[in-house]
Amino acid sequence: MEKSKVIQPDQIKWEPHPQLASAKVSYFLSKRDENADLTCLLVRLPVGSQVEKHIHENSDDIIYVVKGKAKMWIDQIGDVPLVEGAFIRIPKGVLHQPHDIEEDMLLYDVFYPYLA
Repeated sequence: MEKSKVIQPDQIKWEPHPQLASAKVSYFLSKRDENADLTCLLVRLPVGSQVEKHIHENSDDIIYVVKGKAKMWIDQIGDVPLVEGAFIRIPKGVLHQPHDIEEDMLLYDVFYPYLA
């Protein structure tokens, strides 16, 4: 039987983002730590962060903006605002890029299936 997991705000552990030097991540649920079939994490992107256009070949990228202000460029859609309360689903294999980060971003990010 799987175990329940609870993380209180004072228990959030930040670590460097695996690809972005200026960003931090906090994994809530992952294949790495819990053998989960999805990855749930918080992402902090400070003002001025530069993120290259990229894809996630095997996972949908599901984003909820907790706070901040930026734009997300999505192939075949163009720019959409990233503002508090916005929800975006980017299917696997779709090129995208967060950019023009005007306010520090805090994103709740879910990848399904999990990030390898």
